[in-house]
Amino acid sequence: MSSALFCVLAQAAPPAAQGLFENAFSLFDRGGPVMWPILFCSLMALTVTFERLFAFWKYNAANFYFRAKQKTLISLTREGSFEEAIACAKRADSPVCRVLVLALENREAGFQETLEAASQLELDRLRRGLSVLDTTITVAPMLGILGTVTGIINTFNMLNVSGMENPAGATAGIAEALITTAAGLIVAIACLFPFNFLVSLLKRRTTELEQITHQLELAYNTGVGKQPGVPR
Repeated sequence: MSSALFCVLAQAAPPAAQGLFENAFSLFDRGGPVMWPILFCSLMALTVTFERLFAFWKYNAANFYFRAKQKTLISLTREGSFEEAIACAKRADSPVCRVLVLALENREAGFQETLEAASQLELDRLRRGLSVLDTTITVAPMLGILGTVTGIINTFNMLNVSGMENPAGATAGIAEALITTAAGLIVAIACLFPFNFLVSLLKRRTTELEQITHQLELAYNTGVGKQPGVPR
């Protein structure tokens, strides 16, 4: 079934790419059934990589675009104009603004606790999907090893059936073992680079958000002292 599918896809490709498709599909087919979960892992990792890159870009763009708004919000909070700060923040689609809105709206229950919880929620949104890449880095080589084992088993089965008179049949199992091992390692190595890059971005955003929330906390403490009826 897989051979027929590969033939159809190869025939549908442009003439210049047909040779490349045929070689790739031939290697895939010779790799055996373990190549399918390796392919699935690679497609999942590719999808998560592009989705996370877009998510980080959107996060950075929102914070950059509303950076002036954030300064205004900190100033309003420092002056004790909490309701004005909430109204101003709600008009902005920025992670920092969302954190400030949640903290100010729940300030009676605890501003600092809400600020930390809201910050963690924003970081969890950025962290989402990274476990898929981490899992792929671990699972892909293991699937390659599984393909190696199944390929060796097929080799011994062929030798048991045909004996040494047909060594060509045994080479199919050896090819399966080598192809799946190489495929698993390639997928794992390819996933390692975007995973480390995204983790570094997450660490930078975490440090940045911690600094901003510290500024918001200091501004709130100053603003509370300027509230009517609060002793100074």
